[in-house]
Amino acid sequence: MQRIQELHERISMLYQQLTLSGENILHIERPQPLEMLDIDCLLVKGENLHSLARLLSSRDSVFDFCYIDPPYNTGNAFIYEDRRFGNFTSVWGKHSKWMSFMLPRLTLAHELLNEQGVIAISIDDYEYAYLKILMDAIFGPDHYIATLIVNRSKNGKGSKPHVAVNHEYVVLYGRSPSSILHGLPEADSSSYGKSDEHGIFKIDGLFRKKGEGSLREDRPSMFYPLYFDEGGVVYTERVHERLKETYPIDSKGIERRWLWGKEKATQESWKLYASPKGVVYVKNYLTDGKRIKIRSIWDDARYLTERATNEVKHIFGDKVFETPKPLGLLEDLLSCAAGPNSLILDFFAGTGTTAHAAFSLNQKDGGHRKVVLMEQKAKIPMDHIARSHGFSEISDLTEFRLANIKQNASSYKYATVDII
Repeated sequence: MQRIQELHERISMLYQQLTLSGENILHIERPQPLEMLDIDCLLVKGENLHSLARLLSSRDSVFDFCYIDPPYNTGNAFIYEDRRFGNFTSVWGKHSKWMSFMLPRLTLAHELLNEQGVIAISIDDYEYAYLKILMDAIFGPDHYIATLIVNRSKNGKGSKPHVAVNHEYVVLYGRSPSSILHGLPEADSSSYGKSDEHGIFKIDGLFRKKGEGSLREDRPSMFYPLYFDEGGVVYTERVHERLKETYPIDSKGIERRWLWGKEKATQESWKLYASPKGVVYVKNYLTDGKRIKIRSIWDDARYLTERATNEVKHIFGDKVFETPKPLGLLEDLLSCAAGPNSLILDFFAGTGTTAHAAFSLNQKDGGHRKVVLMEQKAKIPMDHIARSHGFSEISDLTEFRLANIKQNASSYKYATVDII
């Protein structure tokens, strides 16, 4: 933690020393809140450490969600630098240089998120463990939400000798204990196979308490009989003799307890369903706009690398970026972590998929998500395919996609600013 405190001090000095040539949207005497700007996306062109530091120097923590797809440190000759290998003299070995690169950027991202904010980071096996160490140090292990396993390839990568790797990760952390995920819209209504006067429902949650604090002696008042009929209707009193009786006793004969006390169960017995064997469940009703808790394994054809490549080819005319992220993956991440009026940050913008996903969601749900993208002005290698399509700097790719969105939706507004 001392290392983190020292880093905060160094960053404080850094953004006090940084200067910009000319006045722009990021540096004015009394900056207008980003969420109030009359644009959908702001593209900041320049080195992201300087851009983040300058943004923090002039604003409070305002972002609701941050997504980044940083270099994975593969050593491959991509359009961007992807070789940051240290030596074995440090405790982190070959990973030390990549960690030093990521540390200040993640620290600034932490400071730019508001108290309810969430950050999502794409990564693969090589740097996953070291990213987790950095995030625990900066955000705190208690604010770790989950690691999502995302299926990116049907057949897997062939670079490893013994295993064809199908997956990558998305690491999720909250800014504070009040950070939340909204879940994803319920996409499969076929599992809701039962109905009553209150609507369509399924049974997937036991009314009998499980796990810690589930024994009868833990809450004696929650051990009481329930009664049910042949149709699964549940009562707290034996209203007629044909009803069967059941208690919260598990399959091993251990006396447990119900989830609710008898008074609440009496008032809301319509939410309960009993199987023919007397196992009591809580009904799960399908409602408009219903959202469900996300799962840790994400497996959808919309997340495949092949899909992302085809999307890039459709927009740019060729595969001008080696590691694009699919629009569907970003749409779902934004849907579960960024509300309809969220301010979103992506400081490894690449081809601008995050902004495209925010626009797509806004079109679908009427939201007003706004995005700040950051991408470097690094020169694209002369022999790279993007050069043959007229792109000279990496940030040109990002801006081209924003222009493409505007070409197809005239109401879309974006602005750019250069950081020297």
